[in-house]
Amino acid sequence: MQTRSARKRQPSAGKMFIKVVAALLLLLTVIGSGYAGAVFIKTQETLAKTQITIPGSKVSSKYDDVPSESFLILGTDETKASKDRNEPARSDVMIVGILNKESEQLVLTSIPRDSLVNIDYSNYDVPYGKTGVEQDKITHAHYFGSMDQSNSYNGIKLARETTENLLGIQIDHVVKVNFQGFVQLIDALNGVDLDVRYAFKEQDSARKADTITVEKGMQHLTGEQALAYVRNRHDDPLGDIGRGQKQMQVIQAVAKEAASFRSLGAYRDILNAVGDNVETNLGPNDYTRLADYTTALQNTTEYQLAGEGYIGISGKWEYHLDPNQLELVKNNLAQAMQGQEVAPIKEETELPAETDQTTETDSTIQ
Repeated sequence: MQTRSARKRQPSAGKMFIKVVAALLLLLTVIGSGYAGAVFIKTQETLAKTQITIPGSKVSSKYDDVPSESFLILGTDETKASKDRNEPARSDVMIVGILNKESEQLVLTSIPRDSLVNIDYSNYDVPYGKTGVEQDKITHAHYFGSMDQSNSYNGIKLARETTENLLGIQIDHVVKVNFQGFVQLIDALNGVDLDVRYAFKEQDSARKADTITVEKGMQHLTGEQALAYVRNRHDDPLGDIGRGQKQMQVIQAVAKEAASFRSLGAYRDILNAVGDNVETNLGPNDYTRLADYTTALQNTTEYQLAGEGYIGISGKWEYHLDPNQLELVKNNLAQAMQGQEVAPIKEETELPAETDQTTETDSTIQ
């Protein structure tokens, strides 16, 4: 079975979590940057607009005296057109972050979207005969959960429950961002500079095939191009693992661009990108409280769930997690939740190339 090491890095301020957290940290920057009046008020209004109530969520006041807080970051393939059609969305990005307040450490765990896990559909009204616990791709937790219309946030709820069962920890906060928000955030920063690992073609955010072309080497990418880069795994020799690495690479680039911005107009564009495309059970006061722990950004440990990908019995691409590495990660996450500082996991073998034959443009369930 393939294994993958966890790497410890010294990240820039935007790398708190994947995709959306870069934007949220930018909002904190606005709050503390000296801008006042209309910008501050707009920031508060935007953060309030993104707040939702997820069944089973704790009240934020209970986090004052706990050693850690946990976050689930979901990046979904939802577009404006698909949302207008009330189509369910898959979670292409799933990152768990633990803010360890005792050791002032941030622990990030990336979960490949095609990971085969147990999903409990017992309490959800979903089609296709899904009535109990079954093995399914973790991306389908949000997808099928969203089909249960008894609550608007059942997709987020089931994704959280499935992640909790997989990793053996409680998820306190969930942040969901869609592709449009990612594109708008990059464009609000006038693009990002990235050292692209390979040339490729990819579908755009509207799912039009091969409409985005990106060349190898140092490139200045638009929002659509950056999205194509983090989504592409068909051409990446490391498949889902490589995609997780590219997501981190893009966040570093976003943070670099954001650090140089002092334009009120740019901040307003960022606020618009966040307000229209983010859903979270975090409230405005939570961001102020969490800002007290920004030193944890200088002490970050990353885990990438490892495994092996291949075409399963169902004829679909599946990613089978390495049970031994999963247990090591779970143990470390449990320690981090208790306030203990954790270390990276030593690498045992190199990851060989993997080839993903599925396509996200198909209308069939994947």
